[in-house]
Amino acid sequence: MAEKLTLASMCAGGVQERNDRALAKISDNILDLNTDAKKKRTLDIKIVLTPSEDDREDVAVEVQTSVKLAPEMGLKTQLFINKDFRSGVTTLTEHAKGAIKGQLTLDECGMCMDPEKDSTPTAEELGCDPETGEVLEEKSEPPKESTKVISMRDAVNS
Repeated sequence: MAEKLTLASMCAGGVQERNDRALAKISDNILDLNTDAKKKRTLDIKIVLTPSEDDREDVAVEVQTSVKLAPEMGLKTQLFINKDFRSGVTTLTEHAKGAIKGQLTLDECGMCMDPEKDSTPTAEELGCDPETGEVLEEKSEPPKESTKVISMRDAVNS
């Protein structure tokens, strides 16, 4: 007795293989953050059976699979159009998120926010002991003027 025909066995397993590939495409499309999660995806398996005119017991089979996926969502942005009236050059610049027209970033102002690029002064440059962090005082010459203490009471009363 012949084995029962199933989709998994039809076309020597080719129908099942195409079904698996199509489901993998659909799964990838669903997981893609650039597509709408709520859109429907479809998998169509079309099986066409054509009997032979001479022998109705002989049937030709064609199998087609097609997948309809969700399209990628569109992207939006805002652009500034700037024209340098001295040179006549027009430029387009994209808004940074939350930016205001004409606003500069810290990098554009010459201030670096990247810790790798930032040149932090060393303890020695700041006049500190690198091991203890103690502020080192520069040895200065004694003042040349008199350091005599004056009593303000005596100065007022005299």
